[in-house]
Amino acid sequence: MQRVGLVFAFLILTAIILPQSFRLQYQYEVGQTWRNSSLYAPFDFAIYKTQDSIEHEQNIAADLVLPIFLRDTNVERRSLLSLQEQLTLFHKYLTDYQQAVKNKDTSTISKLKRHKFHASLSINIDQALTYIDLFKPGKTSVKAEKITKYIYEKGYLNARVDTLPDVIALRMASPEEVHVASQGLIYRSNIFEQIDRLRIFTHAMEGQVYKLLIIRELIPNFNYSKVHTLEERRRVRALVSPVYGKITERSLIVEKGQIVDKNTGAILASLIREKEKRVGSQSNLSSFLSKVLIIFLITMILLVYLSVNQPRIYVNNIKLSLILFILLFAIGGMALASKLIDLASRLPEFGAINLSFIYLAPSCIVPIFISNFFGHRVGFLCNMLIALYGAVLVQQSLEFAFVQIIAGTIAVYSLRKIRKREVFFYTLLYIFIGYTLSYIAFNLYSQGGFMDINYSNISLFGINVAITIIAYNLIYVFEKIFGITSDLTYLELLDTNHPLLQQLARKAPGTFQHSLQVATIAEATINELGGNGLLTHVGALYHDVGKMTEPQFFIENQSNGHNPHDALSCNMSAEKIINHVHQGVEIAQKHKLPREIIKFIETHHGTTRVEYFYRIHLKERKCQPPEGEKEFRYKGPLPFSKETAVLMIADSVEAASKSLKKPTSDEIDKLVNGIIDHKIRDKQLEQSSLTFRDIATIRGVVSKQLKSIYHSRIEYPKSD
Repeated sequence: MQRVGLVFAFLILTAIILPQSFRLQYQYEVGQTWRNSSLYAPFDFAIYKTQDSIEHEQNIAADLVLPIFLRDTNVERRSLLSLQEQLTLFHKYLTDYQQAVKNKDTSTISKLKRHKFHASLSINIDQALTYIDLFKPGKTSVKAEKITKYIYEKGYLNARVDTLPDVIALRMASPEEVHVASQGLIYRSNIFEQIDRLRIFTHAMEGQVYKLLIIRELIPNFNYSKVHTLEERRRVRALVSPVYGKITERSLIVEKGQIVDKNTGAILASLIREKEKRVGSQSNLSSFLSKVLIIFLITMILLVYLSVNQPRIYVNNIKLSLILFILLFAIGGMALASKLIDLASRLPEFGAINLSFIYLAPSCIVPIFISNFFGHRVGFLCNMLIALYGAVLVQQSLEFAFVQIIAGTIAVYSLRKIRKREVFFYTLLYIFIGYTLSYIAFNLYSQGGFMDINYSNISLFGINVAITIIAYNLIYVFEKIFGITSDLTYLELLDTNHPLLQQLARKAPGTFQHSLQVATIAEATINELGGNGLLTHVGALYHDVGKMTEPQFFIENQSNGHNPHDALSCNMSAEKIINHVHQGVEIAQKHKLPREIIKFIETHHGTTRVEYFYRIHLKERKCQPPEGEKEFRYKGPLPFSKETAVLMIADSVEAASKSLKKPTSDEIDKLVNGIIDHKIRDKQLEQSSLTFRDIATIRGVVSKQLKSIYHSRIEYPKSD
């Protein structure tokens, strides 16, 4: 059920990413040749402006909107009353001061000189007394009203004139609005100049007092309204028409072989838009479902292949989710790159280049990643699938699919036998060459000449490779998230300088040499079967690490002729031998070896019997089998894959070959066949999915490997 949900989520997400339109029916690219037959308008439709044209016109219209200032009449009334009140207080202040001088009241004089009027107005109080009559409340009230009315009727703005355009909009009361020159209005910077124009003051002292009180008490009555200005800009932007022309039914849109320019591209885009509009939401739903069906059919290729040929991947939801996630990741990258085509078409500096930005998407990460995790066969299939997914996504579907298949195939097979990290960088070079040659070859065939090929796209292949280098580091991230080991980690474990292998070499040198021989035999064998040679080699290197715990109980580590088994019973000896499996698992877990490697340790003996000590047990007790057999059998599990089964055979054969006194070719063949036949009879290979053909191949390769090891000791029969 989880697998069904996983696949369903993949289908829906992929369908959402892929474009929902009729673009596949009208495949084109601005700047490229129209390869289909001549196209005539199937009906009348409007020519829509491109989005960048609409935005350009909208920006122009919005820029023409004047900044809007709103009038606040409440401010005018409050300011007038405040100014009149302050003038009245000033007259009282002068009167009090005059009386104190007359009475020679120094205390009051001193107090009044500390008064706010004296401190803030900075005037000569004694000189002001001369003009005290000019500040009588009756006179000041009239002048204040006249000044205030003049300032507020003209317009007192809460702004700086140097920040405003030549003309602005003043809103007295909605919807009343007038456009005035900004230079003719009143600001804090020119208010004194405007007051002087009234010629209302009879003495400079009077004007000084009024001006100082006005600048303090009068508040601007026009304030900038950002909200109203933005609303007006939005309104005029909405008035811009998205249409600039019309195409009538049966009119020629584009001829076969014609270059699709920007205008033709706009007409084609309008046709697509109109078709989507005419069919309505019902077609949108059917289009979405059709995409889901297409994606389902492509995905079924993967699922069927895995269920038949890689069942352990198919039934493992984590592994399956990793494959689908990598595919979705690449599809998302291609969708994002395809969006750049529309974006670039809006920019004049890129309009003439006509790059196919779909090639920026590092699609080759699919075969590279999946080959690293699941082997080159699954990687090759997924590369074919990503080419199909891309063909649904992009407009140059056949070109993209062809180029991607070639480049991805090169990626898979150049990484097939990775042993050093620099192989990856050589692979990137091969990918770039594959992209370039396949792109030129396809366009040479379709365009008919070298001159018509858009060579600018080759630069994108280089960027693609650079992005692939960056994306390659995501392998480690995926390992941590999904808990699956890649070939990169196996490469690190392949190094014989690994601390665990160094420890094995010191404590159990015979076992270490045995592991090296087994690794060589097992890898050569599994490569013939088409399995994962790197995984098998690494698994063989670590399969006997458990012997480090008590190395003296294993014959390959006994060099002084002393055999500790002589002091033990057969049961105890068998237990010592059998224990190296679970001890190896514990050591591997302690050193944080991948689970895939630990499985080799667990299964390399399956449930086989410790034959030597079992036969001695029967002989000593003078009994018949199967008495006590369970004590002499490994606990398993059985080998579950071709790789683990090959290791079991290679381990047994290499160990048994040490007992051959004369390892002739016939003796080696007899030994190999005998051990493999015994494994089959003992049902040790039942879960490994090995076929009869595989068994025959294993017999031949293992024999050949052993003969190459013992070639100096083989006595070939003399010819007659």
